[in-house]
Amino acid sequence: MEVLAEHGRDADSMANNAHFITANAGGAPVIIVRDDRGTPVTKLELPAEKSKPEHADEELSAAGWSRQADWSAADDGWVVPVVPS
Repeated sequence: MEVLAEHGRDADSMANNAHFITANAGGAPVIIVRDDRGTPVTKLELPAEKSKPEHADEELSAAGWSRQADWSAADDGWVVPVVPS
């Protein structure tokens, strides 16, 4: 896990989104949590076999984030709003 910025008290009032990007040719799946300005605050690299949204839920939880809605499909994976746990 790579923490790109602190997600503390101020993050509770921000709209954070997790973007789960599935593996593409030569790349591993990755989850990037961004704040409401689009600034990455957490980056999680997953093993290649963890390519489904339920795997992303496990990794988000371990990194201190909770999903707030169902995953929505994106061109390169899925997105969902999240809050610090």
